Amino acid sequence: MQRKNYIMKSFHESGKQHLLITGNRKSGKTTVLNEILKDEASFGGIITYAIRDDKHAPRSVVLSDINNPDINGIIAVRDETGTSLLPLADTFDHLGVNILSKCYQSNDELIVIDEIGFLENNSLLYQNEITKCFDKKVIATIRKELTDFTAKLTNRPDVYFVDIDAIDL
Repeated sequence: MQRKNYIMKSFHESGKQHLLITGNRKSGKTTVLNEILKDEASFGGIITYAIRDDKHAPRSVVLSDINNPDINGIIAVRDETGTSLLPLADTFDHLGVNILSKCYQSNDELIVIDEIGFLENNSLLYQNEITKCFDKKVIATIRKELTDFTAKLTNRPDVYFVDIDAIDL
C-alpha cells in the first residue's frame, strides 16, 4: 500500500497521462497494479499470467480479458528444451487485438495491460493496438528487460515510468 501511494503521488505530480511500472520478476508489479485499480471506477484491458510446473520456464502463458477471465488464450508455450517460451503471435493478433480494440471503443477512460514484454515482439498488430490505446489513459506493467517496443513506450513524453525496485520506503 505504501508503494502504491508513493507511485500514485509521484505520477499525479508528474502531470503525465500514462503510468508504466517495471520491476524484477516477483517484485510486486501486479500487486501494486491491483492496489491502484481498487481506486478506479471503470477500466478494461488485459492480464497475462503463467501456468507453471516444476520446469524452469512456464508451461504456458495465458492472456485474458481483465474483466472477463473466460475470454482467454495461450500466448506462449514452453519449448522442447523446457528452458524458454515460444510466443504465439496468432493469439496476440486476434484475441489480444480484439480485447484492446473493445476497450479502446468503450466508454472506459482507462486501459490496463499486465504485462508487456518480449512475447509481443512478433506481433506488430498487437503492438499497434497497444500504441493506439495511448490515446486514452493507460496503466501497464512492463517486463524489466526492455525490448525495442517497450523502450519506445517508456520513452514517450506523456509516460511516467517507475521502477518499483528503485523505491526505497
